[in-house]
Amino acid sequence: MFETYFYIKRLKISILVTALFFVLTHIPQEMIPPTLRKGGIDKLEHALAYGVITLLFLISIRTSLTIRSALLLLLAVSFIGAFDELTQTFVNRTASVNDLIADIAGILCVLLFSAVIRL
Repeated sequence: MFETYFYIKRLKISILVTALFFVLTHIPQEMIPPTLRKGGIDKLEHALAYGVITLLFLISIRTSLTIRSALLLLLAVSFIGAFDELTQTFVNRTASVNDLIADIAGILCVLLFSAVIRL
């Protein structure tokens, strides 16, 4: 059934990369080397990460992007971002609404870019 809607190998890669990002965002803060803890580009990192996730899922879809599929993808990846933020508190990381907003901005940028280049 999934083969009708997705390229299975691409979908597996999308899921794997999403899981990898999830694992990386759940490394306890004190285990991250100080050189990697420098701030300043945190929101850009969130937008890029969720843009990559969105792009990978987008190229996994066999059919052309429709408004419905774009909204479903927006909701699904946004849910992943929200779940990621909420569960970070369990490993001494900080959950942030602003991080989620950056995640959604990355998702929207990729979806809007995809819509524009397919016109």
